[in-house]
Amino acid sequence: MPVATPSQYAAMLDAAQQGDYAFPAINVTSLVTINAALKAFADKRSDGIIQVSLGAGAFASGLNLAAILSYHIVSYLILSYLIL
Repeated sequence: MPVATPSQYAAMLDAAQQGDYAFPAINVTSLVTINAALKAFADKRSDGIIQVSLGAGAFASGLNLAAILSYHIVSYLILSYLIL
């Protein structure tokens, strides 16, 4: 199942509106939910919409990024202190 271009996406939505049907849309918060959504679409041979809200995107990337940066900052501070 390929990723739709903006023009393909617009055509999908227009066809759904004219045909009086809807596409399933899943709000994802991690790679696990993205993979689960893609597998479900593939298993059912269905098109669908994967949504990522700003909050979900921040949650998926922000917490891990903050933890990694905190670890490196603390490590740097400890090493700097030990060297002095």
